[in-house]
Amino acid sequence: MSQRTSLRVSKNAVALLMARVTMLLLGLWLNGQLTRAVGIARFGRYLLALTVEGITLAVVNAGLNLYATREFARETYEDQAALLGSVLALKAFLALGAIVLLNGVIAPLFFAGTQQAVIAIASLGLLPQALNSGMEALFKGRQRMELSSLIEVLSRLAGVLAGLVFIVQGGDERHVLICGVVGYMLGTVAYGSVLHMWHIAPRWRGWHTRAVTLLREALPFAGADIVAMLYRRADLLLLSMWHGDVAVGIYGAAYRLWETLGLLPASFLDALFPELVRRASTTTGRLRLRQLTWRGGLGLTALVVLIGGPSFWLAPQAMTVLYGDIAGVETATNLLRLLILALPCTYLYLLNGHILYAAGEQSRVLKAMAAVTLGNVAVNALLIPRWSYWGAATTALLSEIGLLALLGSTAWRRVLRLLPGGGGQ
Repeated sequence: MSQRTSLRVSKNAVALLMARVTMLLLGLWLNGQLTRAVGIARFGRYLLALTVEGITLAVVNAGLNLYATREFARETYEDQAALLGSVLALKAFLALGAIVLLNGVIAPLFFAGTQQAVIAIASLGLLPQALNSGMEALFKGRQRMELSSLIEVLSRLAGVLAGLVFIVQGGDERHVLICGVVGYMLGTVAYGSVLHMWHIAPRWRGWHTRAVTLLREALPFAGADIVAMLYRRADLLLLSMWHGDVAVGIYGAAYRLWETLGLLPASFLDALFPELVRRASTTTGRLRLRQLTWRGGLGLTALVVLIGGPSFWLAPQAMTVLYGDIAGVETATNLLRLLILALPCTYLYLLNGHILYAAGEQSRVLKAMAAVTLGNVAVNALLIPRWSYWGAATTALLSEIGLLALLGSTAWRRVLRLLPGGGGQ
């Protein structure tokens, strides 16, 4: 990697990391204040609404985010205005349809009345989030992550601060969700303003004729996104079904903090992805891809030690600072420690997944994710009814191990072994 490329990747990684850390810290702060104000059960209901929204958003995005990022990153791709317009129009159509279907059919069938109300509010964020991620793909493809990161942080900050104001005034999870939706809308305005300054006008005409082609080409990414969201959120849904909002609140308090610990590798790999795409698409670049992978693996292993060790030791203090002395905080602390044991697998499977995406092997990622997710849901269905959140946490640990084994072996067989010096033919 040239010095110029290294600096660009480092700058983008720092921008993404700072944005994601800031947003998740804001989210954790908001979660803590909301839990103190309304209790663990209503916090669990809030997390359930976000979980349903997140799974629905993965369907709405239809794999277009990563697909568009890859296409924008290719320097030979010329008609970016048409691609951007088609992506945004298609995502808007899917988002509006999902809002109607979720609130008119799915929520009434599977959730109680109090849960339906918060799910309905959360679903209003589907449209602005879908549009934002579509425009963000252009920013990432152009390696302007510092701008997209700034927009995401400021819009999230606006939503969190407004939510905290409502909490102080006696508001509840519904007000917090509404403020979040408003924050997403402000982000949409900001993205559009930057595109206007760049003199980039999305070309909408004919988007419906390109929609089928886009969906077909993005299908492997879509499958992976949906499966990944189910992989991360199925346990909360099953906990809600069998043990109610309190169990979801306790487990979610630990799980959200554990997710924060995965920010650093995810941010670095997202920043590196456009460069991986460029290397994987040229003979010269592929010669050095395996060396970059080896160094990345060593760096991520070092991060596990630097992040995982202190986090395991300081888990009680972190949980108390965030959630206070609410009922279940000690249990949530022990759940967090169990989840931290999965960090080495989490960090390394992210690396292998990005390598496969860059090399055009996204269907392999989908197959691996689908296999592990099916196992995850099956084991959760066996363990959660009897062992509640302990069953969910144990399943999460086993699933991370399985996913690393599958993606790691696939990356070696399909990409790395075939490179010069890799032992392939």
